[in-house]
Amino acid sequence: MSLRRRVSLTLLFGSVFFVSLLALAPSSLMGYMLERASGGQLMLARTQGLLWQGTGILLLQNTSGIRSLGAYRWQLQPWKAAMQLQAGAYEPMTLRLRPLLARLDIDDLRLDLPAALLEVAAPQLRPYRLQGALQAHAEHVELDARGMLGQITVDWLHAASGLSPIAPLGDYRIVLQGDGQKLEASLGTQGGKLQLQARGHLDPVQGVQINGTARAAAGAEEELNELLHYIGPETQPGIYTLGLMPQSAVLP
Repeated sequence: MSLRRRVSLTLLFGSVFFVSLLALAPSSLMGYMLERASGGQLMLARTQGLLWQGTGILLLQNTSGIRSLGAYRWQLQPWKAAMQLQAGAYEPMTLRLRPLLARLDIDDLRLDLPAALLEVAAPQLRPYRLQGALQAHAEHVELDARGMLGQITVDWLHAASGLSPIAPLGDYRIVLQGDGQKLEASLGTQGGKLQLQARGHLDPVQGVQINGTARAAAGAEEELNELLHYIGPETQPGIYTLGLMPQSAVLP
């Protein structure tokens, strides 16, 4: 057998062996890659299946501890540089990597998340011990190193606070609108005893800045009196300031 033929056969068998290893790689490898890519902030627990098609529970780890972000099912489509990702009982969303643009496109985003995740985006909210459920949805968003392009709507349902025995306080809608660089945010009340209205923006360096108002719905003034004084000063009768300043602005 000639040397060239032996080299060709070695490369062929090596390629088949490598592809076989990838095809049979366990789903735990996805968790390893996710943890490395996120700097240890995101992890997968209770993984099952293979790297190409598996399930797991997504965990977020930060200074407040470890939080569950729900169960997910994924299916990789490497020939499309894409992944089908299913959160809970929702229809799968599509994540598509655009390497030449250094961009990630997400279609049909649907997520259920704990309200405590708001404290991750805005640590200033931590004393309020927020409760309830977040339902995030978007038709199409694009993410790159500069920011987000598109709109994500987040419904905060059965909202409550550890500072008040009243639960729920109401249902709210948060709209995040990105132009590729700036990310604007608005907060509105869908219904409930606590009426919130606010606008602001999210800065990747300084964090969240929000300005708005809080008031009690008719008949709930006495119930919410203590909580409203926690939220901010009364600027007009029955109207209280709702404000979150960038963290750098409140540090000495």
